[in-house]
Amino acid sequence: MLDYLESDFCEPSEGMDYVFGRMGAIYGAAFMRHWEGVDVMLVRQTWEEMLGIFLTYRPKLDYALKHMDPSFPPSALAFKNLCNDGPKIPPKPAPKIEYQPKTPEQIAKAQRDKEEALATLREWSSKMKTRQQLMTSD
Repeated sequence: MLDYLESDFCEPSEGMDYVFGRMGAIYGAAFMRHWEGVDVMLVRQTWEEMLGIFLTYRPKLDYALKHMDPSFPPSALAFKNLCNDGPKIPPKPAPKIEYQPKTPEQIAKAQRDKEEALATLREWSSKMKTRQQLMTSD
């Protein structure tokens, strides 16, 4: 499992700025001419739609940027394919919330509740075993 680092994540618009900034630095004027005559906002919107969640995970973007063809800027589809080959996006760990009884009364009640739940579970398991035995003996 991959380690989850909050610093590896960003907002999609930040990811888009990062990708286009890096490609501008890598390809220079060729990158800027690549979009001549096309509304820049339409280009960005299309890339954002195509890349989706990939724009939120920097290691995936870095992988794609490092594996681009050095001779010409990639299309949105080509860049998405590079992102697909990159590292998996780790799931965000869910915070574990546990009830911690503090007073002696709360501790005693929690223990009683636990014992009742276990007794109910044992009773249910016993009934299921009996039912299964009756079904297999017929």
